[in-house]
Amino acid sequence: MAAANKPGYHHGDLRTSLLKAAESVLQDRGMEGFTLRECARRANVSHGAPAHHFGEVRGLMSALATESFMQLDNLMQHHRKEAPSDPFSQLQAAGLAYVEYASAHRARFQLMFRTDRLDKENERLQEAGERVYAHLDTTMRQVNEDAGGDEKLLADKTALAWSLVHGFATLLLENTDFAEQVHADPKGPGNMMKRILSLSGLALTATSPPEIIKK
Repeated sequence: MAAANKPGYHHGDLRTSLLKAAESVLQDRGMEGFTLRECARRANVSHGAPAHHFGEVRGLMSALATESFMQLDNLMQHHRKEAPSDPFSQLQAAGLAYVEYASAHRARFQLMFRTDRLDKENERLQEAGERVYAHLDTTMRQVNEDAGGDEKLLADKTALAWSLVHGFATLLLENTDFAEQVHADPKGPGNMMKRILSLSGLALTATSPPEIIKK
């Protein structure tokens, strides 16, 4: 029994244990204080176990980011399934899932978009990220088509929608005044996100470029 308390002893899913430990370290120490040694200590495994399983720090962070994108993909699927089928409601559902995930998984969300900390050549990470982006791309494409918008506007509209939900999520996590305002809504933070997307509906459903772009 004593062996169970010694670093290096492990049973069960080592990968899962290390990913949980990595999330814990990120939550407590942030990216600047993240080390494989601390992950190993929290997972109660040998100091060399994380490197053996994931390679360098970038490998472990990339694995955690991949898992996080997969979780967000599942949450987006769930929200869209529960939402009305019209294009704008589907876009709102994807945005609500995005904000909900960020609020519930702060450390994971902040890691997912730190490309300077991740292995951009990691195929599993690329695929997971693309699945999440596909929700935004697909719903925005449907919104644009439903409005009769010019195909040339799609890239800008998609960037606008992404900027709105990502900016909202980032402010919610990093600005206490904004967070207090959002959480004061009795219907929850998703309600303000929904209102913001609705207010942006004029731009997201525009059928032609504004005059300032045409000039």
